[in-house]
Amino acid sequence: MKFFKKLFSSKSKETRSKEKINLSSIQTKEHFETRYEEDEIDASMLEGCLKMIDSYFLGNNIEKKVREPINHPVNLDQTVEDGMGFQIYCAAFKMEENAAAMFLTLAFSDFMAKNLGFRLYKDLTPEYPLRTMTLKYDKNGIVLSLYPLEYTMKVLNDEAKFEDLYNKVKTHLEHLPNVDDVLDNLKNS
Repeated sequence: MKFFKKLFSSKSKETRSKEKINLSSIQTKEHFETRYEEDEIDASMLEGCLKMIDSYFLGNNIEKKVREPINHPVNLDQTVEDGMGFQIYCAAFKMEENAAAMFLTLAFSDFMAKNLGFRLYKDLTPEYPLRTMTLKYDKNGIVLSLYPLEYTMKVLNDEAKFEDLYNKVKTHLEHLPNVDDVLDNLKNS
């Protein structure tokens, strides 16, 4: 259970040790299968997203910090921080207001799937409007969920960075607990 405290808290070890563990949920396989539907990003749509991101770098004469892949989190952060801003760039092409968010969301989701083994799902009964898309990583029954559209909105509002989430998740995936250990800790608490 200490894993969950470390994963979701940025507080000091001393502060964390005094807090009660907050496990978000335990779900049955049946519940998961009725709530989530596996999804995939259409290849031509992804290609268009990546081309738009690449054209942002070219059009603004910005050198990518990470050469390949174009949708590396560091590069995605650059589209928000460097140049005119990806939202303004998309608006200049008379795209809908949410186009920039969807381009970045799909690009980030693809990166997380290809590089860390996440799978994309559609939440059929989302708790919040920006959580209709979810990325899930499953290691023997321990599931980590990310909400790429919700997170993208935070990035676009300068409240977060893709690189920070990527680094945090990558580090914590190496330390995912065993499901039996989690259940034993629940029994003993």
